[in-house]
This record gives sequence, C-alpha cells and structure tokens, in this order.
Amino acid sequence: MTLSLVNQSPEPNDVRAQLGGMGTRLEYLHDTLRAGEAARRTAVPNDPTGTAGRRAYEAHVRTIRELHIENERWARLVHGRLELVCSPDRSMAIGVMVGDAATGQASLLPRNSRRRGAATDMVTRANAGEGAPSVQTALFAADAGPGGVALSDEEACALKTWFLLSFRTKIGDAVRIDCELSQPKRFQEGFVIEWARRIPLPVLSMDGIEPLNDDGPGEIDIPVDFR
Repeated sequence: MTLSLVNQSPEPNDVRAQLGGMGTRLEYLHDTLRAGEAARRTAVPNDPTGTAGRRAYEAHVRTIRELHIENERWARLVHGRLELVCSPDRSMAIGVMVGDAATGQASLLPRNSRRRGAATDMVTRANAGEGAPSVQTALFAADAGPGGVALSDEEACALKTWFLLSFRTKIGDAVRIDCELSQPKRFQEGFVIEWARRIPLPVLSMDGIEPLNDDGPGEIDIPVDFR
C-alpha cells in the first residue's frame, strides 16, 4: 500500500512545548529556513553550479547559530567537521540537513537527500549511546574559533546531536518547506536509516520565487567511502 505524503500539520502549541524543553523555539527554526530561502534567491543563472544550495546552507548555519547564541546563550561548535550550535551545558547540539520528500511527515521515514560522511556517522553513534571509537580523536579535533566551544572526549561521547531537516518544493511561483527537528540513531552507507526522536514542524510557505541556478551539493560534510 502506498502512503500519502499528505499529513496534518502538528499543533503549534505541542511543538512549542517540546522545543521549549530542549532550549529552542519554533520561531528560531522557521527563521533559519526563511534565511536560507532568502539567500538561495540571491543566486543567478550565471553563478557557478551549486551557488544557490551553498548560500542556503551557509545562511541556515549562520542563522541557527545567531538566534540561539543571542537569545539562549548557546555557543558555536565545529564538531567532527559538522557546523553546529551547542547548548550551554554542552549536552545537545543542532545542525542542518536537507531531507527527502518524507521530511515532516510523521507516518513516514525520512532520509538525508545526499550522502553524508564520517562526521554524521559518529554523532549518530554517540546519539545511540555507542560512545566514540578511537578513530574519532583526530576527526573531532577542531579549533573552537571565536565564541566557540571545544568538547572533551567525555562530552563528545555524551553529546546528543539533532538536525533541522528540511525539504523544499516549488509550487508555481511559491515554495513549500516541510521540516522537522530530529535526532539520528542509525546511519548506514551515508544515510540516516533510523531516528531516535522526531519533532515534525508546521510547514513553512514562501512566495515570490524566481528561476535559480542548480542547487548543487547544498550542504557540507566530508564524505568517506564505506567499505
């Protein structure tokens, strides 16, 4: 039987309660997606292939950090080459990820739209309580940078990493963005195949779309060859 992608949007009050318990807000997440869409629209056909997607990714990362840093006292975190924002107690971090058409649909299982690398694999293992294998040491070594934090080995193993997952659909001259905040639990051959917890978010709609260049890779996570 084929499952429909049509699904009732979650109740905003319920979503806000769940997010509030995590130290974030629906407004921060929707504003992050709006910023990405606005940045995407600055690309023109003569830009290099992938410009629109890269600009959207950069705006997503910058905005989700700025909103949490300014309003909730979170901190910038570069963790295993993943660009994240980290809670004040260093127990939780949020990143961004492009999902597939199942994104935001509670009855379906979304996956990342593009293959990701070892960094996503390792934060997923930490989410599942598997700890950090010895090979993580070099991967997680990163300069905290201005206003950033660096995690100890113990904190890296205990960190719960979530992703603002989004799927963008053009509908005429408008855009629909399905989204959720979710925590990956199992990762296989570059794709998340199981989520520990998902919080589907209300759909975000924006109009005024103009033709843009090809999205290209869209997000940055160094891939590895899983053998």
